[in-house]
Amino acid sequence: MVLASLFSLYVLKNPVESYFQFIVYFIFCLGIGWSLFDYSKSDTEKKAFKDYFSVGFKTFVVIALIMAVFTFAYFSGNPEFRDGKIAENSKLLIQQGDHLPNEIAANSEQLKKMFMPLMISAAVFRYLILGALITVIAAGFLSQKNKTIA
Repeated sequence: MVLASLFSLYVLKNPVESYFQFIVYFIFCLGIGWSLFDYSKSDTEKKAFKDYFSVGFKTFVVIALIMAVFTFAYFSGNPEFRDGKIAENSKLLIQQGDHLPNEIAANSEQLKKMFMPLMISAAVFRYLILGALITVIAAGFLSQKNKTIA
């Protein structure tokens, strides 16, 4: 996923918020599915929903942690993205016409402080929600499949 993101950003020159991100999410879903399918092939006698969910949970939590570190590293090394978003916000505030210049400057400083925690928390939240959803669906399917075979 990190390699796909780097390929998108540096080779294809896609913006951070491009549609290529869906390919990264697809790789994420495939990884969870792969770990659950691999577990379903193991020699463990009893495989209930909770067992599948446990395997999927471990998988998506580790991946979410890796992607949080990647998010931190990328945005730390590319402050121009943050600065561009802050400039867009300042432009919108100026267009509204009901903010003083010192309010806009204070808002910009506040956004600089909040940017990194906001980006990391958004990335973690997306990966945790998507990971939980995919894990529940796949674990439910595989645990039911296991019941029909047994």
